[in-house]
Amino acid sequence: MSLRDLLRSIQRRVRQDGAYPHQLAFVLLLPLRRLFITPQQVADRLALPPNARVLELGPGPGYLSVEVARRIPQGYLLLADIQMEMLHQARRRLERARVEQVGYVQANALALPLAEGAFDAAFLVTVLGEVPEPRACLRELYRVLRPQGLLSITEQPIDPDHIPLSELRVMAEEAGLALEQVFGRGKNYTANLRKP
Repeated sequence: MSLRDLLRSIQRRVRQDGAYPHQLAFVLLLPLRRLFITPQQVADRLALPPNARVLELGPGPGYLSVEVARRIPQGYLLLADIQMEMLHQARRRLERARVEQVGYVQANALALPLAEGAFDAAFLVTVLGEVPEPRACLRELYRVLRPQGLLSITEQPIDPDHIPLSELRVMAEEAGLALEQVFGRGKNYTANLRKP
């Protein structure tokens, strides 16, 4: 297969509705991604206390997970993904980094098998647009956050499922979340939302 054929194949797979294909997880680890946002920037924008309980929805192969887990040495990070293959890749990455306070659960974003109010924070990076019902996903994330919990959503311009900030703002308000802070601009932003 030529490079051109490979790139066309990747483009076709990425443009499909639904979860990003686990067979292309290596693309999510390319250094080029740092041009839009780094794992350090994502972790900085979360501003987590060291004992926070955090949910990462749609972690893919764990590109951001290691940095976030290192920021919460007395806390806990739970990775939830619909694809078990992505969780396996993330687990290998976190084990190589010797990060231990992490759990893994295969889960549908519309029906998380998690207790109400179990997390201090949750975050998603270029994931919400892949979920078939983003509004229902936001309601479910609201449910698993404790009162005053933080939901951080990052969108990037290279994502074919990009959700504009204006649309996210409306959906978040419908779910009962208040927009607290926005980092970045245009199509490359992080919106921090707060549960009352």
